[in-house]
Amino acid sequence: MGGVRPLIGRKVFSIVGDPPVAVDFYSTGGNVKARKLLAVPLLAVAMAMSACNTGDTGAGTDQPSQAAISAQDINPQDRGSLQQGGTLRQAVSDFGNNWNPMNVNGNNADLTSVRAPMSVTSFDYNAEGTPTPNPNFLTSISDNGATPLVVTMKLNPKAVWGDGSPIDVDDWIATVKACNGEDKSFQCATTQGYDSIASVKAGADKFEVIVTFKAAYPDYTQVLSTVSKAESVADANTFNKGWTQLKNEWFTGPYKLDKYDATQKIVTLIPNDKWWGDKPLLDSMVYRAIDPSATAQAYVNNELDTFDIGPDPDAFAKAKTVTDGTIRKAAGPNFRHFTFNTKAGVLKDKVVRQAIVRGLDRQSIGESDLAGLDWPAAPLNNNVFVSTQEGYEDMAKATGIDFDVEKAKSDLDAAGWKAGADGIREKDGKKLEVKFAQLAGVPVSENEALQAQKQLADIGVKVNIVSVPISKFQDGTLLSNHEFELVAFSWIGTPYPFGGIKQIYGSGAESNYSQASIPQVDELIKQIDVENDRAKRAQMANEANKLIWEEVMTLPLYQRPELIAAKTKLANFGAVGLSTLRYENIGYQS
Repeated sequence: MGGVRPLIGRKVFSIVGDPPVAVDFYSTGGNVKARKLLAVPLLAVAMAMSACNTGDTGAGTDQPSQAAISAQDINPQDRGSLQQGGTLRQAVSDFGNNWNPMNVNGNNADLTSVRAPMSVTSFDYNAEGTPTPNPNFLTSISDNGATPLVVTMKLNPKAVWGDGSPIDVDDWIATVKACNGEDKSFQCATTQGYDSIASVKAGADKFEVIVTFKAAYPDYTQVLSTVSKAESVADANTFNKGWTQLKNEWFTGPYKLDKYDATQKIVTLIPNDKWWGDKPLLDSMVYRAIDPSATAQAYVNNELDTFDIGPDPDAFAKAKTVTDGTIRKAAGPNFRHFTFNTKAGVLKDKVVRQAIVRGLDRQSIGESDLAGLDWPAAPLNNNVFVSTQEGYEDMAKATGIDFDVEKAKSDLDAAGWKAGADGIREKDGKKLEVKFAQLAGVPVSENEALQAQKQLADIGVKVNIVSVPISKFQDGTLLSNHEFELVAFSWIGTPYPFGGIKQIYGSGAESNYSQASIPQVDELIKQIDVENDRAKRAQMANEANKLIWEEVMTLPLYQRPELIAAKTKLANFGAVGLSTLRYENIGYQS
């Protein structure tokens, strides 16, 4: 997954050093690829979402700050100076069984890394996350600058799907219809943005697409960052269950699927013979499913050309020993966190959830996760913004809900949870116990489970660690079926911080794995979506964030490092931050 960003329309989850989850359409991160994407333009292709991942921590004053880390580190080189040929060997933790990037169970950073070289990418994003049209797919885009917002896109008529059919207005109509929220049977990772569109129609011809929004919509480039083939999202059954295999006819880009070896768990991509843009430099891109605990050694053994180190000190140390390799790093909007299932067991009680937050020393967890990494360990105190983003406010300070063992104990005492002879609290004959879903073989997840177990024992909460196979994270069942009480993973962010609010915290949202509902947040989301003034949007986002922090839907741990080990001569690839990659330009220096 190394450094590849998922579709820019949503958040994504990841298990590189942590397990994947869904939110923005493109994101990455971690030691084991367990991370989810957020629905915004992630750095690759797909849609604008966020993704989640496992791992990351905080830093002390003697450690570097994220602000000092570059926004992008990809060894940029002119394609004309690079070799023609070669293979890029990458690792994923596993392959799921839903390849639909718009589906909640397909919104996974590992899957995104495989899909990215053969997906529609409407925009290129620079290191600051600013979008410009990608002429391979979009020759121009304009808006009326009014309310309601009307956006006119002119598609490249040379752009075709894998079966040779043109990418045109019918695909945009079908994509919006699938995820605008009108038909609840479509299991979309997010409906945000699509539900703000009033109509999609053809302009002068089928390559001119006119999108009319219901009101203003400042993040419209997020919503329009990618499109699906109409046939592939035509009905809910196809959308939800028809993507069990990679089908070249439903994808397009500089690369296409050559073969998928299900036994060896290897996907091989080769240059797309129908591609109309610059010829890809590489002969192939190969993705192998490797147990996260073995990925770093595979790189050391020259079985891989790159891998996502994430918050894994052991992997970092091993990567440093590779003489023809380097470590690329960028400060992206990715973070590790705990998700609380507010419908499960004792976590139904907000008093218990808040006490757990007060019983967790996130500074210590971060330092433990990141020990040995060249990355600052500092608690992240905001669910929407990371500390390097404009708009960041400290929600722990604003709400008073932060590490405070004595306050946790007194709150539980007041709620009737009394310490038993074994130190575990009881109420009405019931023990104060919580199950922590630990991702097996993911070091950062295993460490965080142990840290939580040790720390929460001090306030009388017994944490029972349940080991869960990575496959249940990759296929979406762990999260979507809510088969957990507490779970840790990383959210992989995008240039659209406001886009993840509905995806993760909106009432009834497919990616709202906490299952909590806050009507005031839903109302604020509606206002944020149509507010053009960024300062006002940030203010409202933090109003929503304060409510989310008090409700304890998720608890951010720390900003996740984007650390990518890569062969030194590999160019135009690495730690992307908020930017995107042009896969046809990835290659090797002589």
